Amino acid sequence: MLTKIIIIGIVLVLAFGLYSCNTYKVIDKVKSDNYYYNFFKTEVHYIPMGNSFELGNDKLDSLDIKTVEVLASNYLKDKSHVYFKSVKIKNADVHSFEILCANKGSFAKDKNRVYFESHSFKDLDVASFAFAGSTCGSTVKDKEHVYSTYTAHSFSEGNLVIAPIPHAHAATYEYLNDAYGKDDSVVYYKGKAIAQADAPTFTLMKDYYAKDRNTVYYDGLVVKGLDAATFVLIEGGGYAKDKNGVYFGLDASNGEDGNPLYYVARIVTGADAETFTMVKGEKFDYAKDKTSYYWGGKKQ
Repeated sequence: MLTKIIIIGIVLVLAFGLYSCNTYKVIDKVKSDNYYYNFFKTEVHYIPMGNSFELGNDKLDSLDIKTVEVLASNYLKDKSHVYFKSVKIKNADVHSFEILCANKGSFAKDKNRVYFESHSFKDLDVASFAFAGSTCGSTVKDKEHVYSTYTAHSFSEGNLVIAPIPHAHAATYEYLNDAYGKDDSVVYYKGKAIAQADAPTFTLMKDYYAKDRNTVYYDGLVVKGLDAATFVLIEGGGYAKDKNGVYFGLDASNGEDGNPLYYVARIVTGADAETFTMVKGEKFDYAKDKTSYYWGGKKQ
């Protein structure tokens, strides 16, 4: 009997220990479901949506547990530091730190700097800071500079410094969408200049397409072989056309790094551009011209 009691006691101790080590309590469910106390409330962990098994579990270092405050979905502070996820933001001023765009939770500022996630912006004037176009979008500016947060997207988490877009003219910069923008002389895609683009005539189309008086672009790159003046996207499917033909899809020409350098439109062989239209009420990408029917870019 005594042996049985001892065994039960050991099992209970082990079960409690296991429960203690693996049970977390959300700190502020209204503001975030990512920050948790451990069982003994001696540590704070960043656990995305409470799913440590699939999304990870990172302990926040150098934290004063008594002054912890959740600011937004991915921001937390104590009396001395501010954190983005589990990363301590270098030089952040705790007392003046505030969240911008609470619904998105990727921008913040203090009296000295503006932050995208845990990254600050080089030489940015906080007093004249503004979003270019869409509130909380990828492009921000001050009285002298324009910045794109896309330049930070490919980096690992940390305290990076986002540099201004080289030579972008803040006074004339025009936000076109979250990826494209232009000033009086240059067009930009995700913070990089499109060398050959003509800014005065550059316009957006649909489905990642854009064009100027000379060239058609897809995803910021040139689509070769098209007549820009007559190029249109055909409503209701994946087709496009110009005066020379009908097109369905693109083929990429890749560089040594595997990334596309430019695109070539895939021509629909035999299609008559003048009479080519979508067939309504039929399967997606079903079309016709004066002599034939087409599906998925191929004659039926």
